[in-house]
Amino acid sequence: MSLTLNSPRRRLYEPEAVNAEPLNPGYNMYKKLRSFTHSKGKFSPASSSLILESPIEIIINQERHILIMFTPQMARELVFGFVFTEGLIESVSEIDECVISVVGKEDGEQITEAKIGISPGRAYPSTTKMKRVSFSSCGICGKENYYELTDGVIRVKSRQRFSMEVLKRFPKRIQEFQPLYQKTGGAHAAVLFDVHGKVSVHSEDVGRHNALDKVIGATLIQGISCHDKILVSSGRASLEMILKTARAGFPVFVAMSRPTSKAVEAAKFYNITLIDMAGGSNRVYSHARRIMGF
Repeated sequence: MSLTLNSPRRRLYEPEAVNAEPLNPGYNMYKKLRSFTHSKGKFSPASSSLILESPIEIIINQERHILIMFTPQMARELVFGFVFTEGLIESVSEIDECVISVVGKEDGEQITEAKIGISPGRAYPSTTKMKRVSFSSCGICGKENYYELTDGVIRVKSRQRFSMEVLKRFPKRIQEFQPLYQKTGGAHAAVLFDVHGKVSVHSEDVGRHNALDKVIGATLIQGISCHDKILVSSGRASLEMILKTARAGFPVFVAMSRPTSKAVEAAKFYNITLIDMAGGSNRVYSHARRIMGF
């Protein structure tokens, strides 16, 4: 099965569903496997629903670039978000073609291939210097040095102010967009809200970095503005998550667990309001002036 996108200047902004269907319609994003539980001194058989983790290989201008482990839905959004947050493109207009297909291998396994063409005038880094494999738990695997992470990232420019009363609703609201987590207990979610708390786009994935890239890719494809949006993640705010947020231009990042020290430092530098709402708290670590009443 393949999904083909040609001439994004003409087709990228056509109306479509915010959250794309899986590559294989009707294909569950989880698999039931047999397991055993131990209780009262004995083992008993049990059925466990586990989230899918599948490979997708991104091929840029006919050169194999990276293999990412992901949950196989919103593949196009993931690819667009990834090449953007990696600094390989500055806008979707630089992508001339995107062909996504599921390929069967000799061993019976399937791999998703995403073949994209980037405009000849765009000088993206050589693939020999880029990472080759990104596991679902890794956002910066294979980077050769720290400075590659921040290359081309600029400070977020937004004067929008936000209500803490709206922000406080997000820990409960995000649960509405986590069906995979509720089924498997193993999925991360990223949800983009506007200043009034209305959902713009959402995604789930086995990796929190992938979930974020899917949301960013969807905003690029659909031309969604970023200056008045809040990005909410079910996971931890780490350095690479803040850098992706900065590239996209979102002024507020809300995490459901404590951030890392580097994440706070990056949020301060890149003009992002970083908030964690772990355990019912609401700690604001940077640029609190965006919150009404501060």
